[in-house]
Amino acid sequence: MTQFEANYIKLVNKIVREGVDKDTRNGTTRSIFGEMIDLGDVFTEFPIIQGRKIYSKGILGELAAILNKPKHVDDFKKKGCNYWDKWARIDGSINVDYGNAWYDFNGVDQIAELKYKLKHKPNDRRMIVTGWNPGNLEDLDLPCCHMMYQFHVSKGNTLNMLWTQRSVDTMIGLPSDAVFAATWLIILANEVGLKPGNIKMSLGDVHIYHEHLEEVITYLDQARSIASYSPRWELNMEKGQAMEEFMPEMLTLTSYDHRASISFELKG
Repeated sequence: MTQFEANYIKLVNKIVREGVDKDTRNGTTRSIFGEMIDLGDVFTEFPIIQGRKIYSKGILGELAAILNKPKHVDDFKKKGCNYWDKWARIDGSINVDYGNAWYDFNGVDQIAELKYKLKHKPNDRRMIVTGWNPGNLEDLDLPCCHMMYQFHVSKGNTLNMLWTQRSVDTMIGLPSDAVFAATWLIILANEVGLKPGNIKMSLGDVHIYHEHLEEVITYLDQARSIASYSPRWELNMEKGQAMEEFMPEMLTLTSYDHRASISFELKG
Protein backbone atom coordinates (compact mmCIF):
# COMPACT_ATOMS: atom_id res chain seq x y z
CA MET A 1 0.00 0.00 0.00
CA THR A 2 1.28 3.45 -0.88
CA GLN A 3 1.73 6.14 1.74
CA PHE A 4 -0.94 8.09 -0.10
CA GLU A 5 -3.53 5.31 0.14
CA ALA A 6 -2.86 4.77 3.85
CA ASN A 7 -3.47 8.49 4.39
CA TYR A 8 -6.47 8.41 2.05
CA ILE A 9 -8.15 5.61 4.02
CA LYS A 10 -7.70 7.59 7.24
CA LEU A 11 -9.29 10.61 5.57
CA VAL A 12 -12.26 8.62 4.26
CA ASN A 13 -12.89 7.15 7.70
CA LYS A 14 -12.65 10.59 9.30
CA ILE A 15 -15.27 12.01 6.92
CA VAL A 16 -17.65 9.11 7.58
CA ARG A 17 -17.23 9.36 11.38
CA GLU A 18 -16.93 13.11 11.93
CA GLY A 19 -18.42 14.75 8.85
CA VAL A 20 -21.40 17.08 8.92
CA ASP A 21 -24.20 16.58 6.39
CA LYS A 22 -24.66 19.60 4.10
CA ASP A 23 -27.08 20.40 1.28
CA THR A 24 -24.97 21.75 -1.57
CA ARG A 25 -25.26 22.93 -5.17
CA ASN A 26 -25.26 19.41 -6.57
CA GLY A 27 -26.35 17.12 -3.74
CA THR A 28 -26.08 16.28 -0.07
CA THR A 29 -22.57 15.68 1.21
CA ARG A 30 -20.89 14.56 4.39
CA SER A 31 -18.17 17.14 4.83
CA ILE A 32 -15.16 18.15 6.90
CA PHE A 33 -12.92 21.18 6.38
CA GLY A 34 -9.23 21.97 6.32
CA GLU A 35 -7.24 18.77 5.81
CA MET A 36 -3.72 18.04 4.62
CA ILE A 37 -2.85 14.80 2.85
CA ASP A 38 0.67 13.61 1.96
CA LEU A 39 1.07 11.74 -1.33
CA GLY A 40 4.52 10.51 -0.36
CA ASP A 41 7.70 10.39 -2.43
CA VAL A 42 6.63 10.24 -6.08
CA PHE A 43 10.10 9.09 -7.14
CA THR A 44 9.81 5.83 -5.18
CA GLU A 45 6.10 5.06 -5.51
CA PHE A 46 3.23 6.29 -7.65
CA PRO A 47 0.22 7.55 -5.62
CA ILE A 48 -2.56 5.55 -7.25
CA ILE A 49 -4.98 3.73 -4.97
CA GLN A 50 -5.13 -0.06 -5.15
CA GLY A 51 -8.29 -0.73 -3.12
CA ARG A 52 -10.23 -0.21 -6.36
CA LYS A 53 -9.13 0.00 -9.97
CA ILE A 54 -8.32 3.49 -11.18
CA TYR A 55 -8.45 4.00 -14.95
CA SER A 56 -5.43 6.25 -15.24
CA LYS A 57 -5.36 6.85 -19.00
CA GLY A 58 -8.31 9.25 -18.89
CA ILE A 59 -6.67 11.21 -16.08
CA LEU A 60 -3.39 11.40 -17.99
CA GLY A 61 -5.37 12.56 -21.03
CA GLU A 62 -6.99 15.27 -18.93
CA LEU A 63 -3.55 16.53 -17.88
CA ALA A 64 -2.30 16.45 -21.47
CA ALA A 65 -5.33 18.48 -22.59
CA ILE A 66 -5.01 21.04 -19.80
CA LEU A 67 -1.33 21.58 -20.61
CA ASN A 68 -2.49 22.57 -24.10
CA LYS A 69 -5.08 25.16 -23.01
CA PRO A 70 -8.38 23.37 -23.76
CA LYS A 71 -11.23 25.27 -25.42
CA HIS A 72 -13.50 22.42 -26.55
CA VAL A 73 -14.56 19.04 -25.22
CA ASP A 74 -12.81 17.46 -28.22
CA ASP A 75 -9.49 18.77 -26.86
CA PHE A 76 -9.99 16.32 -23.99
CA LYS A 77 -11.34 13.47 -26.10
CA LYS A 78 -8.41 13.62 -28.51
CA LYS A 79 -6.13 12.95 -25.53
CA GLY A 80 -8.24 10.00 -24.32
CA CYS A 81 -10.24 11.82 -21.63
CA ASN A 82 -13.98 11.24 -22.09
CA TYR A 83 -15.64 12.68 -19.00
CA TRP A 84 -15.69 16.41 -19.69
CA ASP A 85 -19.01 16.38 -21.60
CA LYS A 86 -20.81 17.17 -18.33
CA TRP A 87 -19.28 20.66 -18.30
CA ALA A 88 -19.33 21.40 -22.04
CA ARG A 89 -21.77 23.77 -23.74
CA ILE A 90 -24.20 22.66 -26.45
CA ASP A 91 -21.63 23.40 -29.17
CA GLY A 92 -18.94 21.50 -27.25
CA SER A 93 -17.00 24.58 -26.23
CA ILE A 94 -15.62 24.78 -22.69
CA ASN A 95 -14.52 27.87 -20.79
CA VAL A 96 -12.19 26.88 -17.94
CA ASP A 97 -9.19 28.44 -16.26
CA TYR A 98 -7.51 25.03 -15.92
CA GLY A 99 -4.47 25.36 -18.15
CA ASN A 100 -5.67 28.52 -19.84
CA ALA A 101 -5.00 30.78 -16.85
CA TRP A 102 -1.75 28.93 -16.18
CA TYR A 103 -0.40 30.20 -19.48
CA ASP A 104 -2.25 33.53 -19.63
CA PHE A 105 -3.33 35.13 -16.36
CA ASN A 106 -4.03 38.74 -17.39
CA GLY A 107 -1.13 38.51 -19.81
CA VAL A 108 1.25 36.62 -17.51
CA ASP A 109 2.57 33.21 -18.61
CA GLN A 110 2.87 31.58 -15.20
CA ILE A 111 4.27 28.33 -16.59
CA ALA A 112 7.09 30.10 -18.47
CA GLU A 113 8.02 31.98 -15.32
CA LEU A 114 7.90 28.79 -13.26
CA LYS A 115 10.20 26.93 -15.64
CA TYR A 116 12.66 29.84 -15.72
CA LYS A 117 12.85 30.00 -11.94
CA LEU A 118 13.24 26.24 -11.57
CA LYS A 119 16.21 26.35 -13.92
CA HIS A 120 17.83 29.62 -12.82
CA LYS A 121 16.43 30.59 -9.39
CA PRO A 122 15.53 27.28 -7.69
CA ASN A 123 15.50 28.86 -4.21
CA ASP A 124 12.79 31.34 -5.17
CA ARG A 125 9.75 31.31 -2.85
CA ARG A 126 7.42 32.67 -5.51
CA MET A 127 7.22 29.62 -7.75
CA ILE A 128 3.43 29.59 -7.79
CA VAL A 129 0.85 28.85 -10.48
CA THR A 130 -2.77 29.81 -9.85
CA GLY A 131 -5.96 29.18 -11.77
CA TRP A 132 -8.28 31.13 -9.44
CA ASN A 133 -9.26 34.43 -11.05
CA PRO A 134 -12.26 36.02 -9.27
CA GLY A 135 -12.99 38.16 -12.31
CA ASN A 136 -13.65 35.07 -14.44
CA LEU A 137 -15.84 32.99 -12.14
CA GLU A 138 -19.23 34.01 -13.51
CA ASP A 139 -18.23 33.12 -17.08
CA LEU A 140 -16.59 29.76 -16.38
CA ASP A 141 -18.28 26.42 -17.04
CA LEU A 142 -16.40 24.95 -14.06
CA PRO A 143 -14.40 27.11 -11.62
CA CYS A 144 -11.16 25.44 -10.59
CA CYS A 145 -11.43 22.96 -7.72
CA HIS A 146 -7.64 22.60 -7.46
CA MET A 147 -6.58 26.16 -7.91
CA MET A 148 -3.03 26.86 -6.74
CA TYR A 149 0.27 25.00 -6.95
CA GLN A 150 3.48 26.02 -5.21
CA PHE A 151 6.78 24.41 -6.16
CA HIS A 152 9.90 23.96 -4.05
CA VAL A 153 13.35 22.55 -4.75
CA SER A 154 15.04 20.61 -1.93
CA LYS A 155 18.48 19.02 -1.69
CA GLY A 156 19.44 20.94 -4.81
CA ASN A 157 17.82 18.44 -7.16
CA THR A 158 14.37 17.40 -5.92
CA LEU A 159 11.13 19.06 -7.03
CA ASN A 160 8.24 19.15 -4.57
CA MET A 161 4.69 20.50 -4.83
CA LEU A 162 2.10 21.97 -2.50
CA TRP A 163 -1.33 21.54 -4.12
CA THR A 164 -4.23 23.69 -2.89
CA GLN A 165 -7.81 22.59 -3.49
CA ARG A 166 -10.98 24.39 -2.38
CA SER A 167 -13.47 21.53 -2.98
CA VAL A 168 -12.70 17.81 -2.85
CA ASP A 169 -14.94 14.98 -4.08
CA THR A 170 -13.17 12.37 -1.99
CA MET A 171 -14.27 9.18 -3.71
CA ILE A 172 -13.99 10.19 -7.39
CA GLY A 173 -11.97 13.37 -7.53
CA LEU A 174 -9.20 12.91 -4.99
CA PRO A 175 -7.77 9.61 -6.33
CA SER A 176 -7.77 11.15 -9.81
CA ASP A 177 -6.20 14.37 -8.55
CA ALA A 178 -3.36 12.37 -6.99
CA VAL A 179 -2.59 10.73 -10.34
CA PHE A 180 -2.83 14.11 -12.10
CA ALA A 181 -0.55 15.86 -9.60
CA ALA A 182 2.08 13.12 -9.55
CA THR A 183 2.26 12.93 -13.33
CA TRP A 184 2.52 16.69 -13.65
CA LEU A 185 5.37 16.73 -11.12
CA ILE A 186 7.15 13.91 -12.97
CA ILE A 187 7.00 15.52 -16.42
CA LEU A 188 7.84 19.01 -15.14
CA ALA A 189 10.84 17.65 -13.22
CA ASN A 190 11.93 15.77 -16.34
CA GLU A 191 11.86 18.97 -18.39
CA VAL A 192 13.82 21.16 -15.96
CA GLY A 193 16.40 18.53 -14.95
CA LEU A 194 15.18 17.69 -11.45
CA LYS A 195 13.98 14.59 -9.63
CA PRO A 196 10.28 14.37 -8.67
CA GLY A 197 9.84 14.40 -4.92
CA ASN A 198 7.00 14.92 -2.46
CA ILE A 199 3.48 16.26 -2.96
CA LYS A 200 1.31 17.57 -0.15
CA MET A 201 -2.30 18.54 -0.75
CA SER A 202 -4.02 21.29 1.23
CA LEU A 203 -7.75 20.54 1.09
CA GLY A 204 -10.64 22.88 1.89
CA ASP A 205 -14.17 21.38 1.85
CA VAL A 206 -13.50 17.63 1.81
CA HIS A 207 -16.67 15.65 1.23
CA ILE A 208 -18.33 12.38 0.31
CA TYR A 209 -21.65 12.52 -1.52
CA HIS A 210 -24.45 10.59 0.14
CA GLU A 211 -24.86 8.60 -3.07
CA HIS A 212 -21.32 7.29 -2.55
CA LEU A 213 -21.57 6.18 1.07
CA GLU A 214 -22.61 2.60 0.31
CA GLU A 215 -19.70 2.15 -2.11
CA VAL A 216 -17.33 3.58 0.52
CA ILE A 217 -17.92 0.44 2.59
CA THR A 218 -17.08 -1.72 -0.43
CA TYR A 219 -13.87 0.22 -1.04
CA LEU A 220 -12.71 0.00 2.58
CA ASP A 221 -13.40 -3.74 2.61
CA GLN A 222 -11.44 -4.29 -0.61
CA ALA A 223 -8.56 -2.15 0.59
CA ARG A 224 -7.85 -4.59 3.43
CA SER A 225 -6.29 -7.03 0.95
CA ILE A 226 -4.01 -4.66 -0.95
CA ALA A 227 -0.64 -6.08 -1.97
CA SER A 228 2.35 -5.10 0.15
CA TYR A 229 4.31 -3.67 -2.80
CA SER A 230 3.56 -0.26 -4.30
CA PRO A 231 3.03 0.83 -7.91
CA ARG A 232 5.97 2.35 -9.75
CA TRP A 233 6.19 4.40 -12.93
CA GLU A 234 8.24 4.62 -16.10
CA LEU A 235 8.39 7.74 -18.29
CA ASN A 236 9.00 7.54 -22.02
CA MET A 237 10.05 11.14 -22.68
CA GLU A 238 13.40 12.59 -23.63
CA LYS A 239 15.26 14.42 -20.87
CA GLY A 240 14.39 18.08 -21.19
CA GLN A 241 11.34 17.42 -23.39
CA ALA A 242 8.60 20.02 -22.94
CA MET A 243 5.87 18.81 -20.62
CA GLU A 244 3.30 20.21 -23.08
CA GLU A 245 4.29 17.37 -25.44
CA PHE A 246 3.18 14.75 -22.92
CA MET A 247 0.75 12.08 -24.15
CA PRO A 248 -0.95 9.47 -21.92
CA GLU A 249 0.99 6.55 -23.40
CA MET A 250 4.27 8.17 -22.29
CA LEU A 251 3.70 7.19 -18.65
CA THR A 252 3.51 3.50 -17.77
CA LEU A 253 2.56 2.14 -14.35
CA THR A 254 4.25 -1.04 -13.20
CA SER A 255 3.36 -3.32 -10.28
CA TYR A 256 -0.15 -1.86 -10.19
CA ASP A 257 -1.98 -4.64 -8.34
CA HIS A 258 -5.52 -3.45 -7.64
CA ARG A 259 -8.89 -4.70 -6.46
CA ALA A 260 -12.12 -4.58 -8.47
CA SER A 261 -13.42 -1.34 -9.92
CA ILE A 262 -16.25 0.41 -8.07
CA SER A 263 -18.74 2.64 -9.87
CA PHE A 264 -19.40 6.05 -8.32
CA GLU A 265 -21.92 8.52 -9.73
CA LEU A 266 -20.12 11.55 -11.17
CA LYS A 267 -21.61 14.76 -9.77
CA GLY A 268 -21.53 17.89 -11.91
